[in-house]
Amino acid sequence: MKTKQESWTWITEWVESLPSHNENWTPFTAFVAPVLHACVRAGLNEYFRVGQSMSHIIFSTAENHGLEKYNPQPPRVTLLHDRKTNQWFIAWSHVNLLVRPEAVERQDSVTSETVLLRLKSYLADLWRETQNGKPLPAALDELGS
Repeated sequence: MKTKQESWTWITEWVESLPSHNENWTPFTAFVAPVLHACVRAGLNEYFRVGQSMSHIIFSTAENHGLEKYNPQPPRVTLLHDRKTNQWFIAWSHVNLLVRPEAVERQDSVTSETVLLRLKSYLADLWRETQNGKPLPAALDELGS
């Protein structure tokens, strides 16, 4: 995927193509699809790249696909579901949390009611850390409002 916008199109199509009759994927799609749509409506697809690692949805400001190709790896924000506790989290890390869950640097539990505001906060932090003083995208104000 060459552009940030293409990454959003691909991930949204991937989430919506998951089997609707599967007991694991149905709640995943029900939670993630509205988040992705809200982000695109707000215009975040102009500023952030999105991808996935199995069932983790990963947001970054990287120009290119494949965060593991960067050295050092850039920070990323991950939306993830813990099946054991049936909880959703927004997490911050510099590595893939599916591979190294212990590498989480901070995380917050979210619900369908709180996910957009918490994601907005994490993405604002991601922008500040990676964009060298550029003003926050106005699109962040649109998310969850």
